[in-house]
Amino acid sequence: MFSSTHANPVVQTEESLPFLVEIASPEQLQEVADLRAETYGKHLPALGATLSRPEAADTTLGCEVFVARSKLDGSLLGTLRTHSNAFVALPLQASLDLPERFNGTRMVETTRLCVKSNLGASTVRTALFKALHQYCLNQNVQWMLAAARRSVDRIHDGLLFKDVRDERVYYPMAHAGGVPHRVLFFSPSSAEQLWRNHRHPLHHFVFETHHPDIDVSEAHDLNFEWQCPRNDAKVTYLPERLSAAQQSEHFESSAPMALLA
Repeated sequence: MFSSTHANPVVQTEESLPFLVEIASPEQLQEVADLRAETYGKHLPALGATLSRPEAADTTLGCEVFVARSKLDGSLLGTLRTHSNAFVALPLQASLDLPERFNGTRMVETTRLCVKSNLGASTVRTALFKALHQYCLNQNVQWMLAAARRSVDRIHDGLLFKDVRDERVYYPMAHAGGVPHRVLFFSPSSAEQLWRNHRHPLHHFVFETHHPDIDVSEAHDLNFEWQCPRNDAKVTYLPERLSAAQQSEHFESSAPMALLA
């Protein structure tokens, strides 16, 4: 665990949110799974049907589950999960070899992004991104990565993510039921200047405002020398943090299939 108050000299104001963003407790994981099943089920029924229970990665070393919960009634408004390459390759690396620039670097992949559809959905999503960005700064992450299917990739375009290879090429992802996704990346350390230069509309929310309701201090500290497994390493989940070893899960590599947008 570590402090979530990463130094940010840009911050000028403080703002309260109608929800809390924090690291999920074990007791919250079934509710997280319910939201995943509901959200994915609307667009990817086959994948949604497999997400009704917590996944092994939810309690695996190097992974964290973020949740946004309403202050009014405690209901779950949104969630995402991070995978670091501190111990094993990222899930997307089972389906795509990353370019050389990513070799030996500290990376975090975002998966299972789900936000309830309501008037505040965009604010919840932005707050989850801000929590993710704070987490990556605290962990000295060099690259944030995400695999995004069609329509969802527009969210990442809006955040100024870039394609790891050719622009707008989609690859089938083994950890997303084989559905084609774009694979995108973003530099946490360059984000503030990048957004300031582009006069990004969310710059004030993310970098000029302190939100005490966003707290990632319960995340496990990964500030040590990471193994940074090779691109061609298989994704193998480690045992749960506080339990005995379990049978590992594997995602077998598959050849990328380029689909032009």
